[in-house]
Amino acid sequence: MYMPKQLVFAPTAQCNLQCAHCRVDRSRGNGADMLTAAAAVAFIERCQAHEIDRVGFSGGEPFLEPDFLEAVCRASVDGGLYFDRLMTNGVWFVDAAELNSILQRVYDAGFDGTIAISVDAWHNPDAERLLQFVQAVRRIWGRSDCLEVVSVLNRDGSCDGSYLEGLAGGLGARIRYEADMPMAIYDSSYEDNKRAGMEDGSGLYIPVLTMPYSAAADDPAAWQAQRWFKDDWCEGPGNIFYVHPDGKVAVCCGFANENPQLIIGTVEDSWETLMANAEANRHVQDCFSKGLATKRQEMEAVGTKYPGKTGDICFFCDWLCRQELAGKE
Repeated sequence: MYMPKQLVFAPTAQCNLQCAHCRVDRSRGNGADMLTAAAAVAFIERCQAHEIDRVGFSGGEPFLEPDFLEAVCRASVDGGLYFDRLMTNGVWFVDAAELNSILQRVYDAGFDGTIAISVDAWHNPDAERLLQFVQAVRRIWGRSDCLEVVSVLNRDGSCDGSYLEGLAGGLGARIRYEADMPMAIYDSSYEDNKRAGMEDGSGLYIPVLTMPYSAAADDPAAWQAQRWFKDDWCEGPGNIFYVHPDGKVAVCCGFANENPQLIIGTVEDSWETLMANAEANRHVQDCFSKGLATKRQEMEAVGTKYPGKTGDICFFCDWLCRQELAGKE
């Protein structure tokens, strides 16, 4: 059942990187249709009377719009909302002065959520600048437990840990591995504090989350799985209002949310209108109520032939949207 709990704002679709795996439509929010901080704040105020209790940021690179971040963070604090993740590539700044100035503004605006840095082979970050960003966050926030690393796996499901090893080395830390996957960056201060029962965030401990690579809808390699995906009714990336840079509201933060089937309105609409649009949206109901596995089986029953099997539910969602747009479903 679709019942959003969080607002995720993408202040911009622009980014200083050109990552091969990125599906963000960079034409969104350019010029007159760009989402303003005032419109975002008004939307927050309208949503507060309902189930929404937290705010996050995505993009594009959100730190490229510091005025937006500052205004929305202050409004969220004033409204008593919690913060979730602020996603960043960690290497967006021109120099140290810009880095420190913008981070300080966001801190002063009250952001106390998680700053999640994308670190993997896809982003290919500059190691020195990445280290500079992490050190600046630790200094300004006065702790390390506000940081998190999100690493998108390679196509074959492996993780290139060299980027993380470089970051850990610069911090004088080490990496904890589990089943050949990096799970955290930590140092002796964290271990000492943990033994002493001091969970005050002063020890260096940065969790590492790994995310599977999702192929594009036209990628034939995505159909090579041995078995189909399991339905999750979009409980992972779903049940949010994802606000694109042009003010359009989607129902999830997965990359398929660029498709019109997952758009239910704009920030100018009321909560009631957005929820009514979601209820009337066939694809939204397939994702959140019926289940995409059931949808797949129904399509098979009327003769739909698939190129193979996929274990990636987000890929199948995107593929299904593209099929509908092409009039093939």
